[in-house]
Amino acid sequence: MVSAGDVPAHAGRWPYQPNARDVLPELNVRLLEAFLMVASEGNITRAAARLHLTQQTLSSQIRQLERALGATLLVRGPRGVRLTEAGQALAEGSAALVDGWIALAERVNSAAGQSSKRLRVLGYPCQTAPFLIRMADALEAAVPELRLDLVSVRTIPEGVRALESGRADAGFGWLPLDGTRLRHSVIESEAWVATVSRDHRFADHDVLVLAELAEDPMVLPAIFVSEAVERDWVAALRPGRSMRDPVVLNWEHGPIIAARRQGIWLAPESMAQRHADSGSRLLPLADAPRIDAVVMWNEQAPEGLVQELISAVRGVTA
Repeated sequence: MVSAGDVPAHAGRWPYQPNARDVLPELNVRLLEAFLMVASEGNITRAAARLHLTQQTLSSQIRQLERALGATLLVRGPRGVRLTEAGQALAEGSAALVDGWIALAERVNSAAGQSSKRLRVLGYPCQTAPFLIRMADALEAAVPELRLDLVSVRTIPEGVRALESGRADAGFGWLPLDGTRLRHSVIESEAWVATVSRDHRFADHDVLVLAELAEDPMVLPAIFVSEAVERDWVAALRPGRSMRDPVVLNWEHGPIIAARRQGIWLAPESMAQRHADSGSRLLPLADAPRIDAVVMWNEQAPEGLVQELISAVRGVTA
């Protein structure tokens, strides 16, 4: 935890002092967790990277928290940020507050007669309903008293934030998970495949190599946990050093671009198969590095249930 150090006591004062009870509706667990990460890292940029947020978004959240509490919490300097006296007080008390909210929710669930066997699993738009249904059916068959909750998120980075904040227990993704604090288990190693329209010049091929794609715009799905990981995969899938980089777009754009003959969509084989239609051809890339599909989870997730989830996913993807 970063110390208040030599920050003067008046640095934590605000032009007005709200009633403590009045600020409660404006406080939420996510704001407190964001503040705790900044306090731990002592640096907005590093904290934003850990939370998979932009620096601007994280700074906005800290300002929102300061307005709600009527206190300056951080002082920015050339080497990062320091906590004011008010910030130190918040840091010391909010970790226990967040843990207390989670414990309270669990006690309420128990009092309501809900099963203690609960697993919150991420669901992405890039996963089709049939896959999620088969996974849920297999998991509930293996653990009859399980309460399975699907936590909907739009993107892989949003899913990582949900896992690291404790809003979800487990989810699905692709390696590497660099820059996260998540555990993982590999489900399968997948080939990258190219999706093209059936009247594309490559449609009669059985396999492609990256160099053959140099003349076509290429699109990758946004399935990477960070910008650094995205850059590495873009470089690995570039047709040649002198060629333009593939463009990374939300997953739903890729199949449409391929079907409309506006480019070639590169995706892990399982994703491409889920979203293929009768007007497309899927062609494996012989020289592209393989990508590992994983189940990922946080340290607080119930280990036994996570292992049951891994077994269920392997069963439905076999």
